[in-house]
Amino acid sequence: MTTLKRILKEISLALRGKPDPRDLYVAARDLGVMHLNIKHFGYHLARQLEGKLQGVDCASEPQQHNLVSKATTQDDMESAWFAYWCKQLKIAPIYHRKLWEYAFLLQCLHDQGLLREGVKAMGFGCGEEPMASYFASHGMDVLVTDLDPVQVAGKGWAETQQHAKSIEMAFRADLVSREVFDAKVKHQFVDMNAIPNQPSNFDMCWSICAMEHLGNIELGLSFVENSLKVLKPGGIAIHTTEFNYLSDNDTRESGETVLFLRKHFEALAQRLAASGHELLGPDFSTGTGVLDDFIDVPPYGYETKGWLINDQTPHMRSKFPAHLKLSVAGYASTCFGLIVRKRKT
Repeated sequence: MTTLKRILKEISLALRGKPDPRDLYVAARDLGVMHLNIKHFGYHLARQLEGKLQGVDCASEPQQHNLVSKATTQDDMESAWFAYWCKQLKIAPIYHRKLWEYAFLLQCLHDQGLLREGVKAMGFGCGEEPMASYFASHGMDVLVTDLDPVQVAGKGWAETQQHAKSIEMAFRADLVSREVFDAKVKHQFVDMNAIPNQPSNFDMCWSICAMEHLGNIELGLSFVENSLKVLKPGGIAIHTTEFNYLSDNDTRESGETVLFLRKHFEALAQRLAASGHELLGPDFSTGTGVLDDFIDVPPYGYETKGWLINDQTPHMRSKFPAHLKLSVAGYASTCFGLIVRKRKT
């Protein structure tokens, strides 16, 4: 009998009041090894496929692709538009969903004609992402915002580069000169759950993997609606977040990280339409590639020291784990990009 079958059998017996703790203990001892095997082969497969990313033809100029609201897919990662934006950001293309979020945002802005001089952009929950520097290099005027450091304490965001406590966190010397950055980028502390009154003069606003940290599902959806207040009529909001794609109803509805379901995005589309706004798409396909079926499990990457992965396996560590999908509290999740056009009047 396989290890997994033994575990299931013991659980079944336990539920009927006939557990054998010794057998369950023996079976459970293999879980760590099974866990490591899953990660090893998933990451190994991604490393083998990375040559495919290096071979993608990268155009000298960005192309129009008219992306809609959608989930991360392997096809996206192997596309010419993904390769182009990685090159623009001076980041080697790898199979990692965070890079997809960056490329998705930039491709959407190009599609909408907003990646150009004179465009005014506002970012929410910016952390240490390179977007502000890249936008400034294109002559855009950028307001970078994040939560006040007092409110961030204890959440772990600063330690994982997910919080911008000052404008310095947004500067990338390899993307823009200091002079241009200082002239084009401003910084402000903003609570995404209580966006202060701003002049409605921004052409676009964005957030990357932030709205799932606002406390619950409703707060996240309300943020998307409220973010439109800073935009000019016809302005574009682009937000990426977590998508629990294998469930219809069961999910994490509250806490430090919530997971949105398809029905939540569909409800958001209806709410936006009722106010005259438009959610572009959405497309809920999660891909058919082999890496679309690999769901990573924590700890993500091989950087963790401890009994599961230790100093004897440095070749297996990676700052960026090779995954497009991952398990969050037992739910399969991937990134989902939302593109919203504010009503024109």
